[in-house]
Amino acid sequence: MSRSERLKENAAFDDGMPACGVYALKKPAAATYTPPVQAVGVDLVDVERLHSLYDRWEERFLFKLFTDQELVICQNATGYRWRSLGGRFGAKEAVKKILASRGESAGWREIEVLNGQYGEPYIKLHGRAYAALERLGYTHLMLSISHDAGLAIATVVAS
Repeated sequence: MSRSERLKENAAFDDGMPACGVYALKKPAAATYTPPVQAVGVDLVDVERLHSLYDRWEERFLFKLFTDQELVICQNATGYRWRSLGGRFGAKEAVKKILASRGESAGWREIEVLNGQYGEPYIKLHGRAYAALERLGYTHLMLSISHDAGLAIATVVAS
């Protein structure tokens, strides 16, 4: 499949989500349009440190940072999947860095990291975070999360 065919296929995909927080391309004006990158946020998380904070503060700690849906996604039969929580925390921090670089702020639970149809993570914003992104003129947030050897890293690109 050629690049232009892939772009046309992606351009046809529209899942009805609001423009900010999308994890797939919305219908662009032209099939070859790619939004310019305007900001990048990156965060690295020590997963064991996150787990030790939970040991100290218990559920209060998680309820301050994560939405109910995020906590459900990151649980299995034996408890929390700490690498997944670490990646989500990193993604939230990366979004907060993008907003802070332009004088905006948002609460932890206003930035939600969910999973798409194929398990891919995407960002959904609420409240102040959503309003701030609109004020700054960003229409897309692209997210990548990875974890290995006790570390989780998240990169968010705003365009």
